Amino acid sequence: MPITPGSPWGSTAPLPDRPLNMTSDRELGIFLRDHSAKQIHEQSIFMKSGDIPRVLGVLDRPRDTDCLRVVIDAIVVSYTDAAGIEHSDVCIASMSIARRFFRGAISVVTNSGYWRKHEVAPRAHLNDGKLDIFEVSGAMRWSQRRMMWQKAEVGSHLPHPLLSYSQGDFFHWKGSPQRLVIDGQFVGMVTNVSCRVQSDCAQVYA
Repeated sequence: MPITPGSPWGSTAPLPDRPLNMTSDRELGIFLRDHSAKQIHEQSIFMKSGDIPRVLGVLDRPRDTDCLRVVIDAIVVSYTDAAGIEHSDVCIASMSIARRFFRGAISVVTNSGYWRKHEVAPRAHLNDGKLDIFEVSGAMRWSQRRMMWQKAEVGSHLPHPLLSYSQGDFFHWKGSPQRLVIDGQFVGMVTNVSCRVQSDCAQVYA
């Protein structure tokens, strides 16, 4: 079940024999998308890189030390591409809907709090049962975006009148074709996107 504020999360544990090694958040998301819950829970999943070890502070963990074992949520994504075809996917860390970074509106839905290695949602947690939604107004100028991006390296970009941040159980977007990027991978031009949380989706080691 999702954690509550202030409660302990995760534990130290040795890495199991013959783990399923994941080299990116996207690789894990595709695995969760394409396998049943039974198949997922039968695996010992080790995150070698990505936002999970980044959030846990173990990106540079020595190989001979114990891992951190945690349960994480995932973001279930349903979208319609520009040709009108419907798709389903799974996001682990963050996804974005935008035409381009330095112009127009941007919507980021995140589980990890990080987007493009910047902490855009400092209150996010990988197992709190919530979506964290960070949005940039289309009215924000290029110079303001550059400054915002610099501050987001350390999560100090909020509050700002042209930025919005919220938490929720669901997210829906609809509009003219925009780029959908899931965990760093461009998946297509989309006109309709819906997201929901899948709580306690997987146990991983990092």
